[in-house]
Amino acid sequence: MRVFQRASLCYTNFAMLNLDFVRQHPEKVREALRLRRDPRSIDEILRLAEQQRGLATRCDDLYVSLKSAKESLRTALVEQRAALSRQTKALTQEIRTLEAQMTDSSSRLQPLLLSLPNMVHESVQENEGDDRELRRWGEPLPTYFEPQPHWDLGERLGIIDSESGVKVAGSRFVALKGAGARLERALIMFMLDVHTREHGYTEVMPPQLVKRTIMQAAGQLPKFEDQAYLCQEDELYLNPTAEVPLLGMHSDTMFASTILPIREVAWTTAFRREAGSASRQTRGLLRLHQFNKVELFQIVPPQLSYEVLEQMLGHAETILQRLDLPYRVMALCSANLPFTATKTLDLEVWMPGVGEYVEVASVSNCETFQARRANIRYHVNRTKTELVHTLNASGVAVGRTMAALLEVYQQADGSIVVPKVLRPYMGISQIAPT
Repeated sequence: MRVFQRASLCYTNFAMLNLDFVRQHPEKVREALRLRRDPRSIDEILRLAEQQRGLATRCDDLYVSLKSAKESLRTALVEQRAALSRQTKALTQEIRTLEAQMTDSSSRLQPLLLSLPNMVHESVQENEGDDRELRRWGEPLPTYFEPQPHWDLGERLGIIDSESGVKVAGSRFVALKGAGARLERALIMFMLDVHTREHGYTEVMPPQLVKRTIMQAAGQLPKFEDQAYLCQEDELYLNPTAEVPLLGMHSDTMFASTILPIREVAWTTAFRREAGSASRQTRGLLRLHQFNKVELFQIVPPQLSYEVLEQMLGHAETILQRLDLPYRVMALCSANLPFTATKTLDLEVWMPGVGEYVEVASVSNCETFQARRANIRYHVNRTKTELVHTLNASGVAVGRTMAALLEVYQQADGSIVVPKVLRPYMGISQIAPT
């Protein structure tokens, strides 16, 4: 635990990608971009920052001169007042011009700062595209038949209707029917029950639509603008993950230290366009534009966040272990880190029909990155406040977990054995062809 606390305290300021941090530590920011394989430059940010500082200094000096001129005007002789009045008006006009320039500079700086990703924790490896396997749980069971992918199983059982999904909404939408719909509902209820009854999370059902400011606070915009579904008339975005509205619910909040940590779990339907995605996982339930997810979210004091990261990983692992799904834990390398995260651990489940491990959960520490954008702080003591750390985890992705269940629990005759922990929710022990 001491290691995590020391690392967290060392890196607390690194997540504060405000203008002062970028200006004071440009090489650290450049190094973080290099580690992420992000080609963007911060030169324009530094130029605008220096310009803004110069304008602010000149403006402050002019305010001093204006104050002095106004004081002189009040006591000046009649023959002096005309000249002093002209000087006062000239100073006022010059200040207005400088303030307009400062506003313009700030408006150009803001999107540049919002586009900078979070810093990288020192424990994250640099290997480009090569995530590190930390451990495995469970062993894939041998089969004496050729395992089928879940989309074929689902179609034959009549529980996954891709054709109807495409007919209604287009590609990468599906309809679940009968036992398929019940299985998805059972998974959601099972996950929520475990996380609320055993892990101490408070269940939340947040709005499915969020404001642009909340999307920005969560780090979804401007980075993922092309992946978001927007209701243009109201400028409200369909929820891309429950982490976004959960964060938004606590924006502009000052917590007492005794209230932390905040633990919340939410089941929501998530919507992502994933424009330009070239993933191979485009069939079945693996990469849909609409999917259900149970999301874990915590707000914690900075010194606890890396301990909590491991804790949340364990909470997500519990679900997979109860379902008896073989999985592996992966530490993402710097090039694969999510935009908002300083460190991320993924859970990948073995899918015999697909023949590979597939991610079903991602656990991330965002440190102060989202808290700064959302203005979430806590009282360290009576006189001092600090930004909190935020963490999120899939607890877990429902559709992908369902896909893994279908493939792992398939039988030679095409039926699916229902895991024991889901039978009380399903009321059946097997999904069989009709």
